[in-house]
Amino acid sequence: MTWHRRLRPLGWLLVCGCLLLTAPSVGVADATATTAATGEIVELYPNPTTEQNHGEYATVTITEPGNWTLTDGEGVADLPDDRTGRFAATRHPNQTATYTNATAVAAGGSFQLAVSGETLTLRRGDSVVDTVSYEDAPESQQWRADREPRWQPTGFEPRAPTTVTDVSVEAFVLPDNPAAPIDAIDDADGRLYLAAYTLTDQRVVDELIAAHNRGVDVAVLVEGGPVGGMTERQATVLDELAAAGVDVRVMTGDAARFRYHHPKYAVADDTAVVLTENWKPSGTGGADSRGWGLTTTSAGVADELAAIFEHDTTWEDTPAWETVREEIETVEAETATGSYPQHHPPVSTTADELRVLAAPDNAESALVERINNTDDQLLVIQPSIGDRDYRLLRAAIRAADRGTEVQILLSGTWYAEEENTALAEQLRERVADDNVPLSVRVAEENNRFGKIHAKGIVADDTAVIGSLNWNDNSAENNREVAIAVTDERVADYYREVFTGDWQASGDGGGFSLLPGGELPAGLVVVAVAVISATALLAKRWLVFAEN
Repeated sequence: MTWHRRLRPLGWLLVCGCLLLTAPSVGVADATATTAATGEIVELYPNPTTEQNHGEYATVTITEPGNWTLTDGEGVADLPDDRTGRFAATRHPNQTATYTNATAVAAGGSFQLAVSGETLTLRRGDSVVDTVSYEDAPESQQWRADREPRWQPTGFEPRAPTTVTDVSVEAFVLPDNPAAPIDAIDDADGRLYLAAYTLTDQRVVDELIAAHNRGVDVAVLVEGGPVGGMTERQATVLDELAAAGVDVRVMTGDAARFRYHHPKYAVADDTAVVLTENWKPSGTGGADSRGWGLTTTSAGVADELAAIFEHDTTWEDTPAWETVREEIETVEAETATGSYPQHHPPVSTTADELRVLAAPDNAESALVERINNTDDQLLVIQPSIGDRDYRLLRAAIRAADRGTEVQILLSGTWYAEEENTALAEQLRERVADDNVPLSVRVAEENNRFGKIHAKGIVADDTAVIGSLNWNDNSAENNREVAIAVTDERVADYYREVFTGDWQASGDGGGFSLLPGGELPAGLVVVAVAVISATALLAKRWLVFAEN
């Protein structure tokens, strides 16, 4: 078995930090169904990542016993006559229990859930009680009647946002305050859970090992195949943690629930820290990227993030590092060594409200709702925005259309410049036509930071900090975590940071697009390197390597 679920890494990709390939459409037509109260088809699993699809099943619920059958038109499963409950019709009863909490029932004949599409019929005697049809079942996803969207990864249970009020918070930014992420975790005495895309910051590693040595329950979850490949430095770090006895998990394998495990957060007892930055020198180390972070002392927030962490580490796609170490190839990469002054010290206050958001569960819809309710000002900072038609960008444009001041700050680093410039030109045309209060700047390196890597918004008196990039892949396929803090002082803090970065980016450090304005002549656009067409065949596509 191979544990990689995307292309083997290309070392030079790590130089670029952020690359975008559009993920091909899965081509899924959602199943359709008609239902009745006494029996219902509730779950389908047509396309597991097993040899010959062993373990596929269709689950029904029955509330009245007697004479039930399920058929795909070719084979039939006779359901128990004397019982009610949940039953999974399958050709492989011994391989089905892993994926469903139903009683397995052996199906006869040629009962088989075709990947390319099927119609299933639930009958009681000669009467049709329920039918479900689907087309093009996506790999390693279940169809569930009680979910929207119906197709979601096997082993994934979506969560609603968690809200807490009147909580202590500290808002900070990077590279200004590299001590803040360490301060958030260094006093743990009960539990310390760290979720990462990449982890190479030695200060963080030392804190994890020290906590383990003093008896703290320490666990780490990282992405097993980041874009460009896992670096030799990260593999060494994970070896060090595992050797010290820390429980290190990696999200990897063909059955992975998420295209990338991409969040950046930690839980230390009843303290939680949520970041836009990776746990590495360029991020939490303060050596390069502009990032946002928030620490909160709140049992409610910490418990919710711990619950997400437990959900994400207790499925077959998160094996222990030691068990897959030899299967994961590594690449060389340089370490950032920049140094930047502190323009913005942290600010501490008691926030009115915090909401814990996660993708693909709820983050995108929550952000759309927040933007739709913004009246005065919307500030957006992103490394890149992949498409003018992206849902959150459309919401921002609608906000500008109704008179809300909207400013968007994007990265001008070489691998994102072409894409961001093209988007800026599209928005310039919109601004020129409608004269709406929308402005865009593309920032280059300056004396405040190396590159834009923060992913956040300030919407009136609410700020959102987290790992969510503004593209469909991040919102729909990745595991992401963000926190929305509603508090005037916190919003003003990030607004001040944004304004300083905006002004620095418009003063020789980038270009500005203002209402009715023109892009400066002679703007040099650095072409993004051509990616091998083979990469398009990978199960997971290259999106924002350093995000």
